[in-house]
Amino acid sequence: MKAFKTLQLAVAAAALLAAGSASAERPASLAGTTWTLQANRDVLQLVINTQTGPGAPGAAQCRGISGTLNTTPDIVVTGWYCPSTGRIHLIHRNLDSKIAVRTFTGNVSDEVIGQPLYMAGTMTVLFSAFGDLGEYNFSAVKQ
Repeated sequence: MKAFKTLQLAVAAAALLAAGSASAERPASLAGTTWTLQANRDVLQLVINTQTGPGAPGAAQCRGISGTLNTTPDIVVTGWYCPSTGRIHLIHRNLDSKIAVRTFTGNVSDEVIGQPLYMAGTMTVLFSAFGDLGEYNFSAVKQ
């Protein structure tokens, strides 16, 4: 009998843990968000201005996003965000040539009540005007 009660408690505890983790989700939209972003020792402000909705071309699972990295002058970034997985990808293109010079690929955290939203991943420098070529970490916290 004692073993059965222990098993019941273990099952109940597992169910509570599963229910708690299943309720956390990534944000459905990043439009209108501002982030403090640190990329290879540089601190920038990332503003995600827009996000396309479902039904837009190519938006069955992921959504197109656009925004700016606040520098002088501001740098335009475009890419996509997948609300179901939290995966995010941004491309910084040269304003004149439209050639990609940096990419940011990472994940957005789950929304947790009372906690800020986070983002982290890899920044790839493709053009040496933006640092040594290669991959670097980046992280961001929503303001």
